[in-house]
Amino acid sequence: MTPPAGRDDTTPDASGYTTRSYGDAFAEVYDDWYGPSTTVASSDLPTTISALAGLANGGPVLELGVGTGRVSIPLAATGLAVHGVDSSQKMLDQLRAKPGHERVTTSCGDMATDLPPGPFSLVFVAINTFFNLTTLEAQRQCLRTVADRLSPDGVFVIEAFVPDSSFAGHDLTLRSVQSDGVTLMASLNDPVQQTVVGHMIELRDGMLPRLKPWRVRYASPDQLDVQAASCGLHRLERWADWSRRPFTDSSSHHVSVYTSRTFRAL
Repeated sequence: MTPPAGRDDTTPDASGYTTRSYGDAFAEVYDDWYGPSTTVASSDLPTTISALAGLANGGPVLELGVGTGRVSIPLAATGLAVHGVDSSQKMLDQLRAKPGHERVTTSCGDMATDLPPGPFSLVFVAINTFFNLTTLEAQRQCLRTVADRLSPDGVFVIEAFVPDSSFAGHDLTLRSVQSDGVTLMASLNDPVQQTVVGHMIELRDGMLPRLKPWRVRYASPDQLDVQAASCGLHRLERWADWSRRPFTDSSSHHVSVYTSRTFRAL
């Protein structure tokens, strides 16, 4: 999770949400909820690592929203020089508690503006994390900064969900059931602003309810292409997942590959 560009990471918005809220709230449970045994990602972790290593082509790599190192640590184990940035120190603390963390160079900062100088052969952002930049300008600033950090043959990869145009309004779903309680997810979608705000709500026997806030600004694949082009990045490829299955109108996720070399664009 990384903060919107141009904001102090401790300043709350009108709802009280700060740029570190997601990472700080989810750090202790992130690997349990979004680890390799879950189905949140568009494909399994070994396939993801193989695809990313191929795209890096031996060069240095930067992950935006590196979080707990779910992807970056095994990617660094392939021998690549891997860097990661995240706005949440609690997320980075989880990463640094894992075996192999020393192979990943990390920094705490804004993924729209506070990136290492590079250049990088591959910059990537996994599992919807790009949408944690909660304004259009923050997303564009991220794209501009990435374009400036890529090597001449470098690529930028976004993994994200495809927005469901049929959904509008509010939603309350059951996230999980445990022996001593349940976890619910409440969300409110604004299709005009393309934002969703929500809470994971943990209800446990003998404990007060715990709220884990989250917020995203989503975009369709076509909208991402337009944003990227306006920032000097152009789409090379788009797949339905990391195994490079063809992307179709029915795909629920996409992996999109961009380059700054305009003559190679599709």
